[in-house]
Amino acid sequence: MGISIEAMDGGRLKLSGIVETLLDLPASAVTDGFAFAFSDGTLLRGHHDIGSGRCHFTHAITGPSEVRIAREGRHDRAEISGDFTWITLACGSRILCPISGRSADDRRQLRLDIDVKDAA
Repeated sequence: MGISIEAMDGGRLKLSGIVETLLDLPASAVTDGFAFAFSDGTLLRGHHDIGSGRCHFTHAITGPSEVRIAREGRHDRAEISGDFTWITLACGSRILCPISGRSADDRRQLRLDIDVKDAA
């Protein structure tokens, strides 16, 4: 079973399928974008066009899942088929940054630009 991600007005995302929820995106996601990472390696990016109020999705990294993106009304809707053990949402422009690598290298990595504090 897969998941459907439908962009809605007001910076909200409706998820249905293996997860049923309505997400209210923080302001940084609306202004700087957001990304969904899936356990199979698929990465889906989202961006709100402030001028038109429209939300766009792009298929940034291909995993084994089939990804379909279609426009429905003013916003995009993404359908991702596959079995996932986890899905995560990152918001803002600096959270997911690709790590440079050789173009022949099949492995892709993402660097999480967050602070980590060790317990004393």
